[in-house]
Amino acid sequence: MISVILADHERIFRIGMASALAAEDDIRIVGQPSQLTQLIHGVDKFRPHVLVLSSAFLGSIDEIREICLGHRTAIMLLQDYGDASLPRFSTDFQGVMRRSADEAMLVEGIRQLARGGRVIRLSPPGFPDHEHDKIGMRVRQRLTDHELEIVGHVVQGYKNREIAFRLGSTEPAVKNALRKIFDKTGVYGRLELALFAVHHRTLADGRYHRYGATRGNSLASPQRHIDAARRPTIQ
Repeated sequence: MISVILADHERIFRIGMASALAAEDDIRIVGQPSQLTQLIHGVDKFRPHVLVLSSAFLGSIDEIREICLGHRTAIMLLQDYGDASLPRFSTDFQGVMRRSADEAMLVEGIRQLARGGRVIRLSPPGFPDHEHDKIGMRVRQRLTDHELEIVGHVVQGYKNREIAFRLGSTEPAVKNALRKIFDKTGVYGRLELALFAVHHRTLADGRYHRYGATRGNSLASPQRHIDAARRPTIQ
């Protein structure tokens, strides 16, 4: 049985990864830490075969690498949006996986690391580059800067009232904006909207990236609103 710890600051993707891995008979998730102390304790206690590591933890990579070496735990780094190059300390990782990698590649990558192999920059064939993503470009042109900011916060899992507070707006105004965003993008819920935005590289847009992905680098409030991300209706 391959034991895995998921340490990802982007809750929506952590949910997706957990769901994909839970369906595999030979893989077991033993922890989903949101803080460094939890991560260190989890690796020390469970001695997992693989640690899937978010870029938010890179500031403590020396400490993480040391304890993983002691327990022979392979590290799979999640490469964030827009980062086309490998980290300068890529030798600290046995694997580097783009967030655009699909579930099958994630599962196979974890199995390969557990066998002692290496996996570098997994990405599904034909995944659209930002410059050639015509659908994403078209949709982004339909959205206003304000709507892109809201999409960015939805990706991070914020509730409507929190989005309103952060943007100096009101909850009814955010609900109305989400209805328009759903209509313009052709999606039916918050989770679908978030996945659509990432798949079509809407995150590459400067304003969206500034208000959405940049905030995701913080480990603050890590257990934020799982139900909000999954709920298919406007709340």
